[in-house]
Amino acid sequence: MNYVNYSNTTPFSFYNLVIRELSPQDYENLSVAEVRVPPGASHPKARSTKSDKLYICIEGVVTFELGGESKPLTPLDVLLIPASEWFAYQNYGSMEGRLLLVHVPPFDLDREEIYSR
Repeated sequence: MNYVNYSNTTPFSFYNLVIRELSPQDYENLSVAEVRVPPGASHPKARSTKSDKLYICIEGVVTFELGGESKPLTPLDVLLIPASEWFAYQNYGSMEGRLLLVHVPPFDLDREEIYSR
């Protein structure tokens, strides 16, 4: 059975975000993660050269910068970021933001790039 028990997963830090991998084991078509974005926290400008990213806001407000535009995601908003498109996001509010992130195809750390000037 492809089942993930949330309470049995271990969160890890990425910059000032807290990420919890939720992908079913041995499933090769996509990956799923929860991303907690504390007040004031941000994701640096980055892109994937492999995966489309689908962000679903679960709680709070997280503001994305994408294609020269600023877009606040509020609960149940969905944002698709195509592979190779640069993006960043930040929580400007006083409440934690919580996102569900789906990578299609699955996340591959070697294909992620952080912007550097």
